[in-house]
Amino acid sequence: MFAFLKNTKIGLRIVMALSLPVFGVLAFSGFAVIDKYQASAEMDKVAELGRVAPVISALVHEMQKERGMSAVFISSKGKKFTQQLPPQKADTNKRRAALAETFKAFDAASFGDVIVGTIETAQNAVKALDSKRAQVTGLEITVPQMAKYYTTTIAKLLGVVEAIAQLSSNNEVSKIITAYTSFLQSKERSGIERAMGAGGFGAGKFSPDVYRKFVRLIAMQDTYLSRFALYASADEKAYLKSTVSGPVVDEVNRLRKIAMDSPTTGSTQGVTGGHWFKSITAKIDLLKKVEDKIATDLEGTAASIASSSFEAFVMLAVITAALLAATAALVFFIVRGITQPVAAMTSAMEELAGGNLEIDIPAQDRSDEIGEMAQAVQVFKENALKVKEMQAEQEAAEVRAQEEKVAAMNELADQFESTVGGVVEAVASASTEMQSSATAMSATAEQTSQQSTAVAAASEEASTNVQTVSSAAEELSSSIDEITSQVSRSSKVSSSAKDGAESAEHTIQGLADSVQKIGEVVDLITDIAEQTNLLALNATIESARAG
Repeated sequence: MFAFLKNTKIGLRIVMALSLPVFGVLAFSGFAVIDKYQASAEMDKVAELGRVAPVISALVHEMQKERGMSAVFISSKGKKFTQQLPPQKADTNKRRAALAETFKAFDAASFGDVIVGTIETAQNAVKALDSKRAQVTGLEITVPQMAKYYTTTIAKLLGVVEAIAQLSSNNEVSKIITAYTSFLQSKERSGIERAMGAGGFGAGKFSPDVYRKFVRLIAMQDTYLSRFALYASADEKAYLKSTVSGPVVDEVNRLRKIAMDSPTTGSTQGVTGGHWFKSITAKIDLLKKVEDKIATDLEGTAASIASSSFEAFVMLAVITAALLAATAALVFFIVRGITQPVAAMTSAMEELAGGNLEIDIPAQDRSDEIGEMAQAVQVFKENALKVKEMQAEQEAAEVRAQEEKVAAMNELADQFESTVGGVVEAVASASTEMQSSATAMSATAEQTSQQSTAVAAASEEASTNVQTVSSAAEELSSSIDEITSQVSRSSKVSSSAKDGAESAEHTIQGLADSVQKIGEVVDLITDIAEQTNLLALNATIESARAG
């Protein structure tokens, strides 16, 4: 891994280093965006169900009234509510048709299998309404049997509303839904209480079974209302308190007391089923107002949260996109701001390494590490320029020294050539004179040979000496040629002295040896001359004697 990173370009490494936090932020933002979107979609569904709930509760409300009237009708053997029950059935049918249309336009599948199953169960229960009505009209069903159907069907319809709570994860909406369903359940128990009370007051007495249900229904209402109070808003609780009050509620409480005291008193004090139904129906109508307000609050809250969630989703999506774009741009400029100067620096250093000291060093004006690197490379360049200048100066100094050395060698060679030339000329002149003297002495010897035999002998000896001199002269001539050759060679050596001091030294040494030989030859010539003079003198003396 480390070897891979070491061989990876800086730009890629920076991108790799930044990718993890960037992807982390992107993932976190993505989750937040998705969460807001889901919350918005969830509230849309809750709001849609919130619009369905009032339609369901409207049908429930009418079925509750129909249940109460049917209880009075059955308990009175068809004598009471004969005229009121058909219009109530019409109202119930109207609400049933409205709910059917609502369910038809409602996309239950998008809410999941639970909602679909709950709606289908409620619709199937409502379909049996007409058959139950026929049984009520023909007095073919008892009040408990009739009440059981209506109560079960209403419970299934309310189950659709209660299913809304399973769709929401929002605490505020969940509280409103819980308060709403609790109030609906309490109101449903009031409707059942209406049916049980109508049966008891209609019969003039409460049977033990009806009485127990009647009392239990009142307790259940209080329980659901207590639960409602836990989750409802202060405004909703205040509205309930201000709405469900007054003479209507007081009358229902009075009638309740008569019913609850009837086992002790043995009388319902002449209260008819119709009066009870009318009194508690007025109270339930007040409860319906509270129910409608809670439904409106639920729909409004869900719509408000859905709207705010969607706005938050859009805002967060825009912010996330902006942050992502800004991060991408920032990463791009950071990487580019590092890699481009480094690449330019690398190119400049390669140029410097190749010997191009005229290259401009980039990024010297930066105040970061790259700027420090550029300044260090600039120092390297300046030092390289100084070294180059010093090398040039050294080479120039060496050239000047070599030229001065060659000039000195040339001057020394010229001086030596001049000196040796003079010596050679003097030796040549002396050799010429010696040759002339030898010729003259040869002539003198010939004359002396003619004058005297003794002189002939001396001359013969002198001739022999002359031959010796001639040989010496020839040797001298050879030496002169050798000297001339040596001088010529010395001149060539002197000319080549410019190519090196070592060659000049060898040449000078050769010249010194030649001069030594010349000195030896000169000494030999001097000896020969002295002997020649001595022989000539002896010959002269012998000639004088002979004469």
